[in-house]
Amino acid sequence: MRDIEQIQDVQLMVDTFYGKIQQDALLGPVFAERIAPEAWEKHLQTMYRFWGAQLLGIMEYQGAPYAKHRSLPIDKPHFDQWIALFHATVDELFRGPRASTAKVKAASIGQVFLGKMRFERGQFNT
Repeated sequence: MRDIEQIQDVQLMVDTFYGKIQQDALLGPVFAERIAPEAWEKHLQTMYRFWGAQLLGIMEYQGAPYAKHRSLPIDKPHFDQWIALFHATVDELFRGPRASTAKVKAASIGQVFLGKMRFERGQFNT
């Protein structure tokens, strides 16, 4: 098994991961409510750019990802499942430093988003 080396690897990771998300009993409905079937391609393209920047230094992503997530009806179980599915996807497809970096970055993003959401909701000690 090889590492994440090129944009096609990022695309495979993103496509596989979001395929799992769409089928997931906890996360699938959240995504289905926010992303219409015809809008998935646009979402995936955005995710290719985001992860391409994070893992390959391809600086094509522009955006503020937290802003699009702050109002979602999600909490710790959703983030835990998102991270578990992300890690499982990376582990089944890749091995190496960039694969490890992808998992660390995903976990970090999840922790930051959850922390910000809880703070904004006044959930300081949960």
